[in-house]
Amino acid sequence: MSPQQLLALDILGAPAGWVALGLLVATVLPAILRTARGPEEADRAIGADHVFFVLVASLALLGLLWQRPLLLDLVVVVTLIGFISALILGRYLGRSQPHHAATPGDDAE
Repeated sequence: MSPQQLLALDILGAPAGWVALGLLVATVLPAILRTARGPEEADRAIGADHVFFVLVASLALLGLLWQRPLLLDLVVVVTLIGFISALILGRYLGRSQPHHAATPGDDAE
């Protein structure tokens, strides 16, 4: 079964691809609220990463539904940008947290 045939299956009176897209978009509001409220920087990063994931998944679904290969190429580029930004954000969050360095005389007993 091809991806287009799978996305065209009828679920609750609508094609499965459009139902999946609606469910993805429905998860954006809680993620935006988590990004805005926090309370920690890590919570904000997770919320922003989720919004980014929904963007990528929506582009991929729309590319399959509309049969536009250009959107799937865009997914590859956007995913690469997101990966690099996640690495940078992880490095930033890692530096902002205090590190407890073990001294040579400390024993873990």
